[in-house]
Amino acid sequence: MLKSSRRTLLRTAVATAALTVALSVPLPASASDEPARTWASEPTPYTDANLVDVVDMGRGRTWAAGFTVRREGKVTRFQPVVTERSAPGAAWTPVPSATTAAGDVSSRVNAVDANGARDVWLVGDDSAVLDGRVYTQHFDGTRWQVVPAELPDKAPFGSLLDVDARPGGAWAAGNAQIEVSRTWNEAKGSWNIQYRNAGIVRHFDGEAWRDVSLPELPSDYWYLNTVRAVSDHDVWASGYDNGSPLLMHYDGSSWQRVDAPGITDIPGHATKLAVTEGGAVWLVGEDWSPEDGSTRALVARHDATGWHKLAVPDVPARLFGVTARSGGGIAVVGQTLGERRDALAWAWKPEGGGRWSDLRLPQPTATGPAENMATGVDVGRAGITVTGTSTVEGAEPQPFVSARPRG
Repeated sequence: MLKSSRRTLLRTAVATAALTVALSVPLPASASDEPARTWASEPTPYTDANLVDVVDMGRGRTWAAGFTVRREGKVTRFQPVVTERSAPGAAWTPVPSATTAAGDVSSRVNAVDANGARDVWLVGDDSAVLDGRVYTQHFDGTRWQVVPAELPDKAPFGSLLDVDARPGGAWAAGNAQIEVSRTWNEAKGSWNIQYRNAGIVRHFDGEAWRDVSLPELPSDYWYLNTVRAVSDHDVWASGYDNGSPLLMHYDGSSWQRVDAPGITDIPGHATKLAVTEGGAVWLVGEDWSPEDGSTRALVARHDATGWHKLAVPDVPARLFGVTARSGGGIAVVGQTLGERRDALAWAWKPEGGGRWSDLRLPQPTATGPAENMATGVDVGRAGITVTGTSTVEGAEPQPFVSARPRG
């Protein structure tokens, strides 16, 4: 059994005939760019926060969410934060009611999603203030309310890493650290505890978060990073298991593991899902299988014929976020790897069999070699909005927001 600390939980993140991957001509990766448009760097009201996700609220409003980190003696405390842009080009301002409602809860915000301006969810980690339950917070258009989610039995630690706000009730996915044995160490005067890490899924039924049972997997270390619903009886979740991307599907009655050749049987990691208006499901993450041993972006799509892995630009990179665009395309964000670690934003269009373009995301200004990563992306009336973090050695991480108007 794997013995691990709670930090291993924190995000760094039965096949059926109908889900068999059909052979197809690989989609070409292209170095050509979309027509150049100007990105605007938009100041945030925080200089010490990690802004991890962004969501379109409708009518031109955009919210970004994350957390601040404070050292109080030997204790690290996290504080949820939300910031709003009321219209394209407007200044970002804090949403203090979100932080106030969180109270003494010490938790990261791992994701935000909205089903309109009156149904917004934040999800995070377990908190001592919540008796070890997982922090989630809901906005109904008038007020914020903390709505704790239960962990499995014998699970002292856990996180919800993604949330999908829907009319039929939100879905959330993550992981839990579950005790499997404990023995008393007489010499040290303490317990030796061994854990296994397992994925969890929760569904909000209008009153509380309910556990939706997942199949048992043989691995001692697996988890779910993301969840997205096409409908109430067609829900996808993905993450990591035993060195490879993990896919699961819910048909309205139960969850089943899904095998997708070329996707779930390669070394890698799935980080995010998105659903297009037409019902296609997109997956992004990391592919660790190139012959040179480097990491490439992982992008796959599920449609009526099954799962298909897409060719991607030949750049060492990992992807953290994806959002659907009109016309069946997507925008993805992440980070390049190698001597430089830059934030990236790419777009894929279906025309001509599929084409990638570099959106030329500008790098945050830094006073030295920086590690930049883009973690959140949204497409709305304001165009494309990207959130991320820039880190310079010896300094606190700095959030950034970049926006590109619609063409």
